[in-house]
Amino acid sequence: MAIAFAAGSALMFSACSDEWDDHYEGSLDTSADAPSLYEQVKADPDLTNLLRVVDHVGYNAVLSSPQTLTLWAPAITSDQADSIISLYEEQKRLLVTMPDGSQRNTKDKDNTAITQFMQNHLALFGHSVSSTYEDTIRMMNGKYMLLTNNSLNGIPFQEKNIVANNGIMYKLGSKEPFFPNVREAMSLESSLKSIASYYRQFDEYELDESSSVQMGVVDGEIVYADSVTNLTNRLYNTLGFVQREDSSYLFLAPSDEVWKRDSTKYHPYFNYINSMENRDSVAGLNASMGVLRGRLFNINLQHDDYQDSIFNTAYVNHTDYYGLNVFYNPKGAWNPETNEGILGGLTPQTCSNGILYIDNEGRIDPKLTFLQNRYILGSSMRSRTIPQLMVNSERQPQVALTTHSLTSEESIQLGDSTYDITLYKEILKDNFVEIAPISYQGVTNRNSSIYFTLPSTVSGMYYNVYVVMVPLYMALDGFTEDRIRPTRFHVYYNERLMTPRTSTSQTEPNEDPEFENPSKDRALTIPEGETHGSGTNFETTGDQVDLICIDKARLATVSGYNAFGSVSATQRYRLTTDIRASQLNNNTHTNVMYINRLIYIPFETEEEAKNFDLQLSDLSNLKEYKE
Repeated sequence: MAIAFAAGSALMFSACSDEWDDHYEGSLDTSADAPSLYEQVKADPDLTNLLRVVDHVGYNAVLSSPQTLTLWAPAITSDQADSIISLYEEQKRLLVTMPDGSQRNTKDKDNTAITQFMQNHLALFGHSVSSTYEDTIRMMNGKYMLLTNNSLNGIPFQEKNIVANNGIMYKLGSKEPFFPNVREAMSLESSLKSIASYYRQFDEYELDESSSVQMGVVDGEIVYADSVTNLTNRLYNTLGFVQREDSSYLFLAPSDEVWKRDSTKYHPYFNYINSMENRDSVAGLNASMGVLRGRLFNINLQHDDYQDSIFNTAYVNHTDYYGLNVFYNPKGAWNPETNEGILGGLTPQTCSNGILYIDNEGRIDPKLTFLQNRYILGSSMRSRTIPQLMVNSERQPQVALTTHSLTSEESIQLGDSTYDITLYKEILKDNFVEIAPISYQGVTNRNSSIYFTLPSTVSGMYYNVYVVMVPLYMALDGFTEDRIRPTRFHVYYNERLMTPRTSTSQTEPNEDPEFENPSKDRALTIPEGETHGSGTNFETTGDQVDLICIDKARLATVSGYNAFGSVSATQRYRLTTDIRASQLNNNTHTNVMYINRLIYIPFETEEEAKNFDLQLSDLSNLKEYKE
């Protein structure tokens, strides 16, 4: 018997209509002269305790309605009825905190006494059984159960095929055990109240118009006789659909202790600009998301039963994200130094759509999830801007940008020197951008500049920032030897503390006035240990790929990271060449920059950042996230 069920697992029974059955036709003709399902329950002395529950939770209206249903009525004890009624009342008083900080009471459609008991014994349509019957039935809470000629999921019938005027009833000797999915399991665990509450904040119900019965139009609005709603949650799209019964997820859930400890630790990472709307609540949500991120794993996508490694739902199968969101030897002994064994020693709890583990240590390293090393490709238009010149009272771009693909050559000959390009193939990304000055009539511009803003930085972390600069012979296009020259440049830093203007045109850049004004930029000196230059003068070799540290242990005071939407980048660097006319005339230097990418790496302490030494050879194995 096939089940065509388009509605969501939660139904609103605020009104009843004969038209409802036009949507859901039963599979068995019922007798109009027979009692309703509610009357059948009420008349059976074995179901007295079930009747108490039905009346208390308001399901007398459901079982009396003309909707065609099947009820598997369990003969529960008085203590079981008391427990279910007590749970119902407890759930009604439970307050749900919304994303905006407001609170509301738990709705009946979310009450576990209903979803885990009443709806666990009810299904749409009338399902009768014969001597050879066997089928999978979807219950009203979305669970799938095996219905045979003598049992439901192994619970034997005391009586079967009891006809009602609105469906079919079966009598069970005991209640059907509730088999929770991953989302429901976290709500049932006493040590997971924090994560369960966080999920509830994002629960929303959307009207399923195709499955709801329209009664008419009042004041231009459709009025429904019966409304069917589907439960949605924005975390499902972001992290994984842990509520779907046909999915298969592994969830390493943080205990309340881990949740409190780490969300408190992460909260300073999300100090937003003062003018940001709802900055405190956004900070709290992101701190909590920092604890949650990286803990969900789609079992169907893992390899070799995830013995060697396991990757979470944020994983991207691309070399740009090498090693991020991946955990090796997950079932081995837990080692916080190597991030191996994140499941080691934990007890799995089988769910209807996966496995739940409880993490009491805090086994997800944020450096593999949201506190990642990041890089900006020089050709990325999202994170770069160019300065403007005022020419005849109009803004004009100060530089010309040209994107070059990397050469396929393995070596290059320059004069008497041969350069092995294969050495650089593993450390460069995609392409690079050429930044060259432009001169206009009456205005001569001898130097080139470019701005890079750093997306997704977090406040309270110390950043080391590096630029990878390349010689022109790394380009796929042809070049002349006189263009292979070093360049000298200065680096300036600024941090946005205001809300930017809304304009995005080239003539009116999307910056706040202080952030835009070059006079507010602070010149940086060569970091300790950096050999490419001295003082404020950074310098390339000109004929080699150069990894240059332009800033070290820079404390980000405001955050540019938001897991729930875009937010303006807050840290910005300006690179400006400083080439004299004599150097250009004598062809000893170039005023053109060739940039492959900017890399920025977060550290928890200033000392850790200052002691970190990144070498060019490290780039082939550096775990980076592409912005």
